[in-house]
Amino acid sequence: MAGTRTHEITLNLDEIRELFLAPELDPFAGRSHAESGMDRMLHQLRARPRGAVRARIVLPHSQLAPDLESRCREALQCYCETRIGQLTDQSVSLRREGYATLARGSVFLAACILGSTIVAEPIHLPDILGRFLNEGFVIAGWVALWYPLDALLYLRWPVHRDRRLYEALKTMEMSFVAAS
Repeated sequence: MAGTRTHEITLNLDEIRELFLAPELDPFAGRSHAESGMDRMLHQLRARPRGAVRARIVLPHSQLAPDLESRCREALQCYCETRIGQLTDQSVSLRREGYATLARGSVFLAACILGSTIVAEPIHLPDILGRFLNEGFVIAGWVALWYPLDALLYLRWPVHRDRRLYEALKTMEMSFVAAS
């Protein structure tokens, strides 16, 4: 595709396992992060528009092997497929939870509107107390819909974004170079 951007990412790793496993945080050894290489790539890609990914992985010379790229490609495919499956399940779960809480929230809103209508009648309570309860019921009813609407409209977007990023990482170009 002519207009597709390619995002270049350089990862400096002490060993190839750090591509998927987080190393121990050790500022004395010059390691100021405790995230796996995949997590660091995700953080960098989240701030960028869509596009292809090219990773340059810098390793100590002792870590380089002739079959390293094929082993990493296979591990990368497995890792990304697993994460994509988990994110798909999370998205389905959020949708189900959103609809279930929307049903309960709607019933609660209806009860609050009924309560608001009852306390709004001036014959039951003093005017100021009736108005306070009337508006309180309406506000409480709408607040009960806050989470269901949030779950259905917004909480799934980061999950979809991460799923798209794992799809891009699954097919990324990788090159391995020795640390200087």
